[in-house]
Amino acid sequence: MPHESTQVSDDALATLVSAVGVIDEQLRLIPGNDRLGYVGSDLPAVSRALARIQSEQLAGGSVFCDWGSGLGQVCAVAALHGFTSFGIEFQAELVNAARMLASKLGLAMTFAEGTYLQPGDDDFAIASGHSELAFNSDAWDELGLLPADCHVVFAYPWPEEEALVDDTFLRRASPGALLVTLHADDRVLVQRKVADSSGLFTVSWM
Repeated sequence: MPHESTQVSDDALATLVSAVGVIDEQLRLIPGNDRLGYVGSDLPAVSRALARIQSEQLAGGSVFCDWGSGLGQVCAVAALHGFTSFGIEFQAELVNAARMLASKLGLAMTFAEGTYLQPGDDDFAIASGHSELAFNSDAWDELGLLPADCHVVFAYPWPEEEALVDDTFLRRASPGALLVTLHADDRVLVQRKVADSSGLFTVSWM
């Protein structure tokens, strides 16, 4: 599948960062709003990784999904790089904020409230000590997607959630799909699901 060559300018990224900052500050002013420990991603690091994925044609297509999309900023970066962006987020106020961001920037992004975890994924959650998580397909149904439809999945997991994200992706994604995760020191790990493999193939740290 052909990939459009995209180059996101510093000005475009700065505009995005500024818009996210305004929305984030508005949320912080809401009394009692702790956003359950939400932490945003480093956008320049994500942008560099997505630029390389596009330039090296590492993805098999353009469908991008953020598992835990927060304010929608990573989906916005993906949209700027030519991906068709979707986001799943379990906090309703963040979903609404992400939709505001999409409207403000004029970017085509679709967000749904819910969880990326589906019925049957509870074994991974329990193994990682997260038995309190929800398991349903509501968000996927709202997006009109399946995990197997996604060519690139992004996540910014807490350290104790990394295995949960990896295992769920390995179970649900299609062979050839990429898992892009952000880690400490703004390092981005790109892994690929390989057919008939019990693990993920490391493409590169970016």
